[in-house]
Order: sequence, then C-alpha cells, then structure tokens
Amino acid sequence: MTALVICNGEPPLRTLARRLARAADLVVAADGGANVARRFGIRPHVIIGDLDSITPSTRKYFSSSTIIRLKRQDNTDLEKALDFLVKEKVKEVVIIGATGKRLDFTLGNLSVIWKYAKRMEVSFVGDGWTAVPVGMERIVRALRGTLASLVPFGDCRGVTLIGLRYPLTHARMRVGEIGVSNVVEKSPFTVRVRKGNMLLILLDQPKTRRNRR
Repeated sequence: MTALVICNGEPPLRTLARRLARAADLVVAADGGANVARRFGIRPHVIIGDLDSITPSTRKYFSSSTIIRLKRQDNTDLEKALDFLVKEKVKEVVIIGATGKRLDFTLGNLSVIWKYAKRMEVSFVGDGWTAVPVGMERIVRALRGTLASLVPFGDCRGVTLIGLRYPLTHARMRVGEIGVSNVVEKSPFTVRVRKGNMLLILLDQPKTRRNRR
C-alpha cells in the first residue's frame, strides 16, 4: 500500500499534487494539510492531527472523511500522520507540503523522518525536487544530468556513491560536510551509508533549448 501525506507548508503545483493523490492508495491530510487538499480538489481518506489548523469550513466540507483528533502536543502533525500509517502497515509514503512557511517546521519535519525510515520508504516531494533519507543502501532512478546533493544528519561513515559524477568509496561525512550539486551520470545510481543518517536531495535540471545551427 502507498500513501500520500499532505502537510500545511508550501505545497507543490496543483497538477503534481493531484497526480500524486491519484497514484496513492491512501491520502492523509495532516491537520491544516486538509485546507490545501480542499484547495486542490483532493479528498483525503483521513484527516489527522490536533486539528488546530484545519478551518471549520474545511472540516465540514470533508465530513465524510475519517477525522482523527490527537491532543498530544509533544509531536508534530506529520508524526501523527506517519504513526497512523505505520499502524496501517503502509510501506511507501510520499509527503508534500512539509517544507516552506515556517523554518522550524521545515527542519523538524526533515529531522523526524529518521524514526520512520527503517519501517517505510519515505520521500519528500516539491516542485522540481525530491528528498529521500538514505539508510544502508538506496538505489535511485533519475534522469542523467539530475543534480544530487547529500546532507548528513550526524556523523555518516562508509559513504559510497556509484553512478554519480563525483563518486565516493567508504568515505566519512560529518555534519556540515555537505556534498552539493553532484550529477547523475548513470541511472539507476546507488548511495550506500554504512552508519548514520543521510538525506539525498534530487533537483531537476531546467530544460534548455538547443541552439540551432
């Protein structure tokens, strides 16, 4: 089973959000993400959170959806949504709207994902970019020329990159030693991290018009 989680940050374009919703078996709105879903014409199966951000009109509009209120304040609405999906045994999750607006929520959402990365395949998606946590190994399909950046969340050891312009073999990357703007030269390419938490960010290259001779 695959799921789409809609958060209350800056969402991607409507066309991308709707395409991701159609591809998902289950659509979950994390609290105020329901407002985004309504604006994009997406009906979530489940709305979950402490429900302090969803508007009354949106809650009424989605009265046929399953609405779950969790009052606890020591975790975020995204965590509440992912905890629900773990219980539902969902194995693949795409998250939109998890970045932008408030910097604290952006950093928090990117940080908490490590609690779930071993139990499900998670990816954050925005306009022109995708971010995925890397554990022991991740094999990724991407167009040649795609920019690939690596951001360590802590001390990462045994970092191996295969299929990128600037390869690594059993390297060590510490916090602050980011690998920005590597380039995909072979697809699929491989990222291995023997120990530690690494975030892989893929950036689509804008299409340029070829010069005519």
